[in-house]
Amino acid sequence: TKKLVDDVFMKNLKLDRPLTEVELQLMTVIWRLGDCTVKEVQSEVAKERDLAYTSIATIMKILETKGILRSAKSDKAHVYNALISKESYEAQSLSHLAENLFEGDSSMMVMRLLNDSNLSKKDLEAIRKVLDSRLSP
Repeated sequence: TKKLVDDVFMKNLKLDRPLTEVELQLMTVIWRLGDCTVKEVQSEVAKERDLAYTSIATIMKILETKGILRSAKSDKAHVYNALISKESYEAQSLSHLAENLFEGDSSMMVMRLLNDSNLSKKDLEAIRKVLDSRLSP
């Protein structure tokens, strides 16, 4: 039941604004790792960016304060996990982008992506499949 409650909560959590670049980088690692410590996040982030342990700990504490992460004390370290799923964050980010950059016109956003991206034939076929399924009664 706790897992079910967590899944429902993760889908319903609404953020006031998009994550900052560094918050998103940390969340991407956390989504990939699942339950993790600051040290585990730091070792993953270190592959792309030099951020001090204390900086990562501070950002994760901020994410916890914002209600995006939660932590529990385990042995000597805090174990963090996400309170919003990656899929939910993606959907909220796209909605925010459509509202604020494309003045609420989602179709313009999609057309911009289709026209300006280097999408492969395989990508376009996958998009067509989704469109066909959405258009079918």
